[in-house]
Amino acid sequence: MSGRPVTIKIGGVAGQHADSLAWLARHAPPETVLVHGGGNEVAEWSRRLGLEPRTHEGLRVTDPDTLEVVVAVLAGLVNTRLVAALEADGRSAVGLTGADGALIQLRRRDPELGEVGEVVGADASLLEALVAAGRLPVVASIGFHEGALLNVNADEVAGAVAASRGGLLLLCTDVPGVQRDGRVLERLDATGAEAMLADGTASAGMRPKLRAALVAAAAGCEVRIVDGRSPSELERALKGGSAGTMVTAA
Repeated sequence: MSGRPVTIKIGGVAGQHADSLAWLARHAPPETVLVHGGGNEVAEWSRRLGLEPRTHEGLRVTDPDTLEVVVAVLAGLVNTRLVAALEADGRSAVGLTGADGALIQLRRRDPELGEVGEVVGADASLLEALVAAGRLPVVASIGFHEGALLNVNADEVAGAVAASRGGLLLLCTDVPGVQRDGRVLERLDATGAEAMLADGTASAGMRPKLRAALVAAAAGCEVRIVDGRSPSELERALKGGSAGTMVTAA
């Protein structure tokens, strides 16, 4: 690869931020890997099937019935729609899950969460082979442990993949960055991030984002939490400019 690796975590709804997805299809560097979630669509399909969604500490509580919905929606509907949208904008994309090629290694989380895995490592060799072949890997946050499929937080998957690959990690969200006292922080070190996690300043979905950011930063990655709704923010972040919140190890 000619440039540095780039790992980008995006949301799961292809049409939700269509401008940003189209921009990434046309302008993301050749070394890019996309990791996606799809929590809103999983929740919608769960309710259709009479399953009330629940979360704990920003993570989805996943009983066996919900796991089937998660796998069907993330690995099926969401992943394929994203691949189709990228292909329509001229990017050759390949859909994967964290189970393919044992991309992510898991252990089970707190039994209170149910069928949920915690990432303990990543093997990016399959991703690098696809990137070298001119493909854009699109990874759904599903993995396995001892042969059993598990739901995994997409930010956590992205953090581990970035830590394995090096380079730049962009964690896209629906806010301008990490906020404290109503102000977006341009920079946040590990001590500050840990304090926000400990005192509850970081809540809901920002908690797994910060944890993922810390994993990647500790591995030497440049990490930014950015507004994924804005193509201009993505462009600035990819070009090394000031965008969102940079999370550092020190």
